[in-house]
Amino acid sequence: MLTPPAPEPAAAAVFAAFAAALWLKGAALSAAQVQARVRARAFARPEDAAMLRLAPAPEPTAAARAGDAWRNETENGPFALGLAAAAVLVGVPWPPLAIACGAFVLARLAHAMAALGALQPLRTIAWLAGQAATLALAILCALRLWSRLP
Repeated sequence: MLTPPAPEPAAAAVFAAFAAALWLKGAALSAAQVQARVRARAFARPEDAAMLRLAPAPEPTAAARAGDAWRNETENGPFALGLAAAAVLVGVPWPPLAIACGAFVLARLAHAMAALGALQPLRTIAWLAGQAATLALAILCALRLWSRLP
């Protein structure tokens, strides 16, 4: 049976920075969505419109795009976060972990910007880059586990 290594403090710090960066990106997308609604004074949900004494109105395109980008993040981020946590737990050294996590954050930032700006094919390329970074995290975990087999 494999004895799990103690998490390397630097790898744990990389994971913490990774999680914080993804949270900040998500918060920025949420703020962009709210800002678009407030600027247009358009709220699709009746309770939101009523709070500001407005009639419900269709959501502006910018708010819809920010919401779509945020939902896409909630579909992709957890897998990368889970694999990064697993990488820390199995003892992946911090430098390759930092590269994979940094690549994921940069790819997801590019994806969000492309989604907000309706930029194709950049949005698809950025999404694929994020998938590649997630795959890299999985490969790092597998290699680390493979190297520890008896």
